Amino acid sequence: MKWHVDCIALHTVYLSPLANIPGPKLAALTYLYEAYYEVWLGGQYFKRVAEMHRQYGPIIRVTPNEVHWNDPEFLDTVYPTTGRKTDKPVWFAKRTGTPYSIVSTPNHDLHRRRRNALNSFFSIASIRRLNVVMKQYVNKMLARMEATAKHASDPVLQFHHMFKACASDVITIYAFGECFGFMELPDFGWPFFESTDKFFFLTHLFFLIPGLVNLAQNAPSWLVRALLPGLAELRDRQEWWLRKVREIRSSPNPERVKSTIFEGILNSTLPPEEKTDVRLASEAQLVIFAGEGTTAYSLTCALYHLLANPPELAKLKEELAASGLDPNEVPSIADVEALPFLSAVIQEAVRLHPGVMARQVRISPEVPIVYADKKTGREYVIPPGTVTSMSPLDTHMNEDAFEDAYEFKPQRWIENPKLARYFHGFARGSRNCVGMTLARREMAIILAAIFLKYDVYRGQEGPTLELYETERGRDIDANSDYIIPAPAKGSHGLRVRIRH
Repeated sequence: MKWHVDCIALHTVYLSPLANIPGPKLAALTYLYEAYYEVWLGGQYFKRVAEMHRQYGPIIRVTPNEVHWNDPEFLDTVYPTTGRKTDKPVWFAKRTGTPYSIVSTPNHDLHRRRRNALNSFFSIASIRRLNVVMKQYVNKMLARMEATAKHASDPVLQFHHMFKACASDVITIYAFGECFGFMELPDFGWPFFESTDKFFFLTHLFFLIPGLVNLAQNAPSWLVRALLPGLAELRDRQEWWLRKVREIRSSPNPERVKSTIFEGILNSTLPPEEKTDVRLASEAQLVIFAGEGTTAYSLTCALYHLLANPPELAKLKEELAASGLDPNEVPSIADVEALPFLSAVIQEAVRLHPGVMARQVRISPEVPIVYADKKTGREYVIPPGTVTSMSPLDTHMNEDAFEDAYEFKPQRWIENPKLARYFHGFARGSRNCVGMTLARREMAIILAAIFLKYDVYRGQEGPTLELYETERGRDIDANSDYIIPAPAKGSHGLRVRIRH
């Protein structure tokens, strides 16, 4: 038995087709190397991977069957738009917890069919139908800010709580036609979001112990509450989503389905097994997780950087003033689409703080991937079926692509539009983020509405915002990777004092 194990180890490290890829021998030998950093140390493998690139170069082997690059010029090869099929590994669905959604679909062709059924829901024309809803909820947000300033004994607000509540209500209305009303709750519904975060904190365990995700997703509610009480609020949301799917499907009103995410799926040519309640609920869960979490995170980071960099905020306020927008009105989607510096602010915030931290894994099922290391001149051939990946944060912190990469410089996107070829904030290729058009416009409306009304506090009168006990390294930068970024332990997130 020991001889057999030794032979497998020998082959994995020294004789496999990936044996010539640089990297630590332990990472090539066993998935437990990754598990040590992700499970034991808590979402820290992204830092180790960055160290490995500094030590070994732009191509490394991070697991027995995964090759990772830190080369912005190679993005379009790893993530092609056309010309090559792109699969995902089967285990990815177990890690995400949304096994039947487009983001977890392993097969290239099935992914294309599922995505085509959703594309119209996220078109610009469809998103513009959200104008009224967005304005309604941004007005609620501004009212909560004003109430905090006027009535709180210490008018400090945890903005990531409010942003997540606002984004969640908007995307849930868009998907289902109704929502939980988190913006109406004194705590912005934070227990629900804490439960979702705890689910993400389990993602590395889901990969290490595959049966755990089935327990979290499919076990009876009473068992989840007994064994995983931190997920109880999330289970309530999941049951609500499933119940609403059934209500929408069985509604006698034909207009009911047309106002939801399910119109494209139910009216598509997808076979019946693709239209089950469970699959539709899984798709909705993905859209809501992405629409509330990543959008709120990017908004939080953008607001922090604008308040921490008053000269950049002054440029934004100058653009807003020149636009002729009414400071007492929430702008429309069409209004914010015409503001280039605001778009650059959002692009730069997402570059510095991508809302999805996980290595974006792909598989080329039919053809090899060939990589030439420019510095060494060495060529590597990655055989079909190998898991390949790049990480948004690695790409965005690469000084070869972004000068002064750690600094917040929105102007870089205006001065050099070609930098867009290195942008990895909403994934790339045929599996890029289906909701990025909605996310960009929602963030733009919220930031424009805030800074049409507020300025950074410099001792003056009037509506102002001031950072309160917020540090970038502790409260804003990613300190752990649980698919979503997490701040340092003990962080209270972005806190801002509001004055009127």
